[in-house]
Amino acid sequence: MRINLRKTVFTRKETDFIIDRLKQAAERGYITSRSENNIYLKASFKGVEGKGITPKWNVKIYTYNWEKRGHSLVCVDKHVLGMLLDQDYDGLIPPDLQVLRIDDAGWGFPLCGVMVGVSDEQSVRTAAVPVEYFRDDTAHPFHTKRYLKRYADLAIQILDQFGASPDTHRIEICTGYVNQPLREKLRRLGYDVRVAEIKGMLQDQLEALYKAYVFEEVGSDIYYDPKDMKKSDIPRRYRECLAYGRKHCPHQIKTGWGALGGQSSSGIDWRGG
Repeated sequence: MRINLRKTVFTRKETDFIIDRLKQAAERGYITSRSENNIYLKASFKGVEGKGITPKWNVKIYTYNWEKRGHSLVCVDKHVLGMLLDQDYDGLIPPDLQVLRIDDAGWGFPLCGVMVGVSDEQSVRTAAVPVEYFRDDTAHPFHTKRYLKRYADLAIQILDQFGASPDTHRIEICTGYVNQPLREKLRRLGYDVRVAEIKGMLQDQLEALYKAYVFEEVGSDIYYDPKDMKKSDIPRRYRECLAYGRKHCPHQIKTGWGALGGQSSSGIDWRGG
């Protein structure tokens, strides 16, 4: 059966086929079933370390929705899902090429732009999408999503600095909304691209470089790395940074995040209090 994975809602017949193929892949050890406490979840799978699919990869299939007239499917990377449905298990094995890793920093920070970083595990190179792309009072307003193209363009420029090509390098890239268009553009250019959990040199240096970038932009050492904090502490630090921005550098606030309505897309009240 050929299935159009560009869709998000699938018929019962399509869903049964998808789940059957995923179960077969699980029996071969490429993925594993996940048990989640969600009555609306029909099936859930994630990747298995060492089998060509990172554990960061996952797919969730929901129970039949009468309004949508089908089963909803959410997947981290449908390219991998397509290989599993085609039972192209050999395609899951990464090619023997040099690896370049890509990650982002600053997406969840209320001030300044967003940084993209690329590393060959010997060095890290970065570029920043200016905050203007995340505001609604500029030539690049947030709602146009031009920041996605700018982010992708900057990343590809950095790959050129490494002398990368699809014949010499493959790409490992972090999950996340801002990386998705870049991931697909790199595939169109011919790169083998894998979703991965980015650790080590790139993660550590990128956070340090973003911290320095924020200091240069706003004049204060206020950036925090949410990965190093308790989740319960993040809203407080977020509000503190936003309060600093309102007082000292309002032009550095990512106002496109629903700020004009007082509520960000993350549900955090930008007005403080």
